[in-house]
Amino acid sequence: MRKLFLYTLYCVCIVMGFTSCDTNTPYYHYAHTPIDGWEKNDTLRYDVQPLKKGGEHKITVALRLNGAYPFRKLYLIMQQDIFPRLQSKTDTICFDVTSKEGRFTGNGISYYQYTVPVCQEHFMENDSIHITIRHAMKRDILPGISDIGVKLERIH
Repeated sequence: MRKLFLYTLYCVCIVMGFTSCDTNTPYYHYAHTPIDGWEKNDTLRYDVQPLKKGGEHKITVALRLNGAYPFRKLYLIMQQDIFPRLQSKTDTICFDVTSKEGRFTGNGISYYQYTVPVCQEHFMENDSIHITIRHAMKRDILPGISDIGVKLERIH
């Protein structure tokens, strides 16, 4: 009985090891914001280590919020600084958070998840990317936002 248990545990570990390694996603990280209010001057930072493989990459930004968020849309400004090329790029991202009727359109029950593909870039091997995100809303403090995530996926 003990051998069967150890064998099963060993198989589960092997399967998890193979499925947890995703070589096409070199970076996926969420940064937390204060749920009671994300201030306009609080910039979120994401540092992508030097890439092991170059090629086409897709950048996606993800958002988690709760019912305390007071607006229909959320506008974010994302800046990428690519090293060692010293290239910089800025994008404005718009999340449609609620429908016209005021219902949250994201996935979830008490927290809602949204994702928006931002851009597709060609990165070289050993490029590192420094990404900053801040909100571009007129209100200085935005309540209800819990996390902002950045995902970098290699597509070619």
